[in-house]
Amino acid sequence: MQGLAPATRSSYASGQKKFMEFCAQLGKIHPSGSPCPTDEWTLCLFATSLANSVRQATIKVYLSAVRSLHVDQGFPDPLLNCLRLQRVLRGIKRSQGDSSRTRLPVTASLMFTIFHSLDLTIQDHRMFWAACTLAYFGFLRSSEFTVPSLASFSEELHLGVADIAVDSPASPSCLRVRIKASKTDPFRKGCFIHIGRGKSPLCALSAVMAYLELRGNLPGPLFLLRDGRPLSRPMLTGWLRRIMAAAGIQGSFSSHSFRIGAATVAARNGVPDHLIQALGRWSSNAYQLYIHTPPDALAKLSQQLT
Repeated sequence: MQGLAPATRSSYASGQKKFMEFCAQLGKIHPSGSPCPTDEWTLCLFATSLANSVRQATIKVYLSAVRSLHVDQGFPDPLLNCLRLQRVLRGIKRSQGDSSRTRLPVTASLMFTIFHSLDLTIQDHRMFWAACTLAYFGFLRSSEFTVPSLASFSEELHLGVADIAVDSPASPSCLRVRIKASKTDPFRKGCFIHIGRGKSPLCALSAVMAYLELRGNLPGPLFLLRDGRPLSRPMLTGWLRRIMAAAGIQGSFSSHSFRIGAATVAARNGVPDHLIQALGRWSSNAYQLYIHTPPDALAKLSQQLT
């Protein structure tokens, strides 16, 4: 089955396991050993049973997993026209309340905060700075430059040294990065992004080249700690949050904050919408959700209404 991305199928597996365990407890397993096909009332009970342990958004993912299980086994979509189930989900969302936290952007000023917290004579710090600048100037998704573990590294999917090139070894002015797989590229056609020289110290070209001088051309993930571990998403997020906390900057930051920050700064500096969309490789106008406009900027717009 190649209709689902490996990551999607992996996340669905958890929901399908929980649904099978739930149906087994209720005695709703068919002689075939499968809980499929199921009915709307069973789905309502399943959703309700999860309400005290997981968020409503996760419950919806689990229900999608149940639908996928039906499709795999040749049964109709069990979520179609389930009005009672939709009402149950709305009730769960209302009872749980909104616990979502807005991910804050890492803007140019916060990039300076990161830079001043690091000692670039230390290899791991140089690696982290290179990753941060590449993520920011490349509008990268975290999955495009981090690796869950060394064992999970794939040359066909993940960023390696061979995916980095410059226009001129003697006097480089442009960094070319090959992205082999991404969220909006299910068929893994890949693409190249080009990053020009920035203003020191905010320069991905200089930061990456300085890091590669220490890393060398050994195979494996591009971003490696000195002890051989790859830069993972949790590691990146944890390091970023510690830097922000030490600087007294409150808020929710994540590995995605670099992409959000790049879009925010580009919009603030007057970069046209179509270029922001191209830089971030957005296939729709979803990039507009990433742009954070400061309240004071919104307040100043009132002057344009008089």
